[in-house]
Amino acid sequence: MNRIIRNIRTVFIGIVALTSWSTEMFAQCRNETGDPVKGEFSINGNKVNVKGDGGGSLTASNNIPIKICEGELIVLKNTLPVTSLTSNSYWITEYGAYNSRTSSLASSTGSIDASYNTITGNAGIKMISKTADPAGFSFYDKPGKYVITQYDNSSTATNGPGFHHACQVIEIIAPPKPVVTTSVCSGDEIQITFPASPNNIFDDYEIKFNATAGSYNPVLKTGKPTSYPFVVKSGTLLSGFTQDIILTVQGLSVTGNCVAPIENKGRISVNAATIYRPVVSSIIGTTKKGEFKLAVSAQNNISRNLYIRDPLLTNTYDYNTVFKTYGSTATTTDSTILQVPDGNKTYCFRAEALDLVCPSTTSNPNLTSNEEVCTTPATVTAVSNLNTITWLKAIGSVTGGAFSYYQVERLNSNGNIDKLFPPINNITELKVEDSGITCGQEYTYRVLTNYSQKSYSQIIKVKAVSDDIPTKIPRFFATMTNDAKYASIQGQFDPSNVPVNIKTNNYKFYRADAINSAYSLIKIGNQLINDSTAEVDKKSYCYYMTWTNLCDKESSPSEKVCTVYLKPSGATINWTKETSISAGTDSYIVQRVNPSNGTNVKELASNLKNIYSYNTQVLPETEGQEIYIQIESRPVGWNVIGSNSLPSTLSNIVRIFRPSLMMSPQIFTPNGDNNNDKFIVRGKFIKKLKMSIYDRWGNVIFYEEMDGYPTENNQNESTVVGWNGIMNNGNKAIEGSYAFKIEIEDTIGQVSVKEGALLLAY
Repeated sequence: MNRIIRNIRTVFIGIVALTSWSTEMFAQCRNETGDPVKGEFSINGNKVNVKGDGGGSLTASNNIPIKICEGELIVLKNTLPVTSLTSNSYWITEYGAYNSRTSSLASSTGSIDASYNTITGNAGIKMISKTADPAGFSFYDKPGKYVITQYDNSSTATNGPGFHHACQVIEIIAPPKPVVTTSVCSGDEIQITFPASPNNIFDDYEIKFNATAGSYNPVLKTGKPTSYPFVVKSGTLLSGFTQDIILTVQGLSVTGNCVAPIENKGRISVNAATIYRPVVSSIIGTTKKGEFKLAVSAQNNISRNLYIRDPLLTNTYDYNTVFKTYGSTATTTDSTILQVPDGNKTYCFRAEALDLVCPSTTSNPNLTSNEEVCTTPATVTAVSNLNTITWLKAIGSVTGGAFSYYQVERLNSNGNIDKLFPPINNITELKVEDSGITCGQEYTYRVLTNYSQKSYSQIIKVKAVSDDIPTKIPRFFATMTNDAKYASIQGQFDPSNVPVNIKTNNYKFYRADAINSAYSLIKIGNQLINDSTAEVDKKSYCYYMTWTNLCDKESSPSEKVCTVYLKPSGATINWTKETSISAGTDSYIVQRVNPSNGTNVKELASNLKNIYSYNTQVLPETEGQEIYIQIESRPVGWNVIGSNSLPSTLSNIVRIFRPSLMMSPQIFTPNGDNNNDKFIVRGKFIKKLKMSIYDRWGNVIFYEEMDGYPTENNQNESTVVGWNGIMNNGNKAIEGSYAFKIEIEDTIGQVSVKEGALLLAY
């Protein structure tokens, strides 16, 4: 014993200088340098065999803790050959004290000389406080990591320290009850799952299947789990078992003498249902390239494995490579989305049923579908006025059903069939043309290949194209806005024949200063625009209009139309001859309007055909001295019922001023015969009149004025101002010539004067 202690001290002299190194550098069991022969010992017989100290490596088995339950009896035994002179010593050291010591184990407060036996080297110990058991340790107070170190004096290595050294890290655990879940699988099998839990800390687990009757009580040991969650199955232990079992689980340490609490999972029935082959029913392409929806019929709550093959490369499936695994829903038929490697190629699929509760890691040919289904890649090409649908040739004969026919479907926006093309029974006929299309409209197609199982291609959308030039807009006119500020130009289609492929808000309007001049684009918009740049009070403007279809083709120009420009010339108005309506002008209407809002006040003349002027002086004085006039153009066919005629158009509004007229006789005879007895003034639009008569020397011999002058129709010797030959002094004037001066204010406040001579005769 003294020799061992001496040798141990010699070793510690060499390692004290290393105490400043980290515990990671020393690992856990320290490398006792200078000893070429490592010691050996066992724990509980052949349960654990310890050789040497692991060279200080963290990955050595010596430094991987062995789990031992608190209070478990372990027996340590030297396994090297011994003689009667061999002495052996074991040291049990708290892990922290072991790594931080600077002196020998004999002086460490966390160590104890466990036992000494000069012949067998046996030592029996319990990791428990000595106050509770004589085999325990006085320094032990809780579970944790400890180091068992063995030294002996049997080494004969030349120049060696004269002893063997072996070391093993152990972890003392307070044995908890393990945490497990169980699932009943198909085929009379039970699956036991150990989740990641602080309770699952054992080196081994013992699972007992206790029959509720009879003597068949198999036991399954799991071995040390490599990671958690950890899953084991009963395998064939319960195959054909027809009664319930009581399942218990107990955690074990590697030494095998741990007494840990038992987890009782209670009574379990092991007669699980049989799983049958699934049935592959259809594969349907989505709108995404290479994406398909595969429908499989199987039992409820059964998982599926899908396998894929390229029929151009192989006729068989690789059942070692699963393409996709997915769980079922509560229905017997459900679908899953697949993305194939290349959307332009054909791929075939088979399905395998799996126990959803206890999935297998290997394929089962007996649970693989008899049927397979293959994709149908298709394309759609748009050329002028034609959509061409093509697809790849079907696989002539697939498992579960041979080729039957192709059929192309055209779908509407709701996904319903808009047009169904006739079935094609010839497997090599791979094209359909759709000519009933509208330029610019989007069309949706898919192709069905019927093998008994149905295979639909992707849903493919294409925009129809055309090189055709659209026809011109048939109905077009130019008018004025109600307030006559802007030219308003509008195109119309016959309500019974409105094109469906017009590009929205893409009508083009062109303008020129004369009907045969150069036109330029002024605006792009809807069917109606207001041309705010046109000076409608100065001249006429001419227009034509086009429309663009959904294929970006511009139509031919519409008929050219020009705004009706109205221009006054004294009391006469004149307007332009060019038609403002694409259908042509039938007749014109002259109308008096309210200038503030353009509303029609009165129709002055109508049904003027091929007439482009109007003299307002013919209008009675009651129409006013100042009036506002506008021309309305009626289109050809305006009076034909049901002709869908274009509306009438309007010109600009003009102001007409009609001058006042004064007429007076140059001779009058005031002789009482009631004929020309009074010199009076006749005229239009007279509001106020002043009359002065002069003798030959310039003296005023007569003066009179009148407000509220009667209209022309009411003017006579009794109603108006006039000279009857009597001078203001009451004397009768002699025959002869006299000068006069007449001053008139008209209805709009303008004043005019007329002077001349008159002849008085009796």
